[in-house]
Amino acid sequence: MEYKDKFLQASATLYPDKIIIETIDRLKEGGSISSTKIAILSLDTELSLLGSTIRYHLSLTETNLPTPKDWKQHYTGYLMQMGFKNGKEHHKNALLLNLHQKDDTITISPTKNGGFTGKDRGFLGIKDSDIIFITDIDNSTLGDKIKFGWTKCECNCV
Repeated sequence: MEYKDKFLQASATLYPDKIIIETIDRLKEGGSISSTKIAILSLDTELSLLGSTIRYHLSLTETNLPTPKDWKQHYTGYLMQMGFKNGKEHHKNALLLNLHQKDDTITISPTKNGGFTGKDRGFLGIKDSDIIFITDIDNSTLGDKIKFGWTKCECNCV
């Protein structure tokens, strides 16, 4: 498949007991939205499988989707797909990486987990922390870059 000139997005979240890889879709009005296209991997997943799963989820990115009429309902469905009861569980001890691919470049953006509530809630970008590389690397190297990216994440882990 050829993805040149298409903006592809995914995320990779490390939890104490699992890894969740998800596809991020693009909205007609601009911006992006979490999808229910996810993979749940074990913590001991081989680097090559981690890398190939990332590539697969990047390739699933859909574009020009309408903005959901009910954001709360969309988020509830998203949480259920991942096996979480609520947003607090979704954020608890989570290290999230945003990934995007444009042309021949993949960017991994570590985040700061500010928790589900409070002034700095959500997964926020960390200035000058992006990891940028060409797409022409093997899956094991990509998996290794993902694991390194998690070390750059910050977490208000409570």
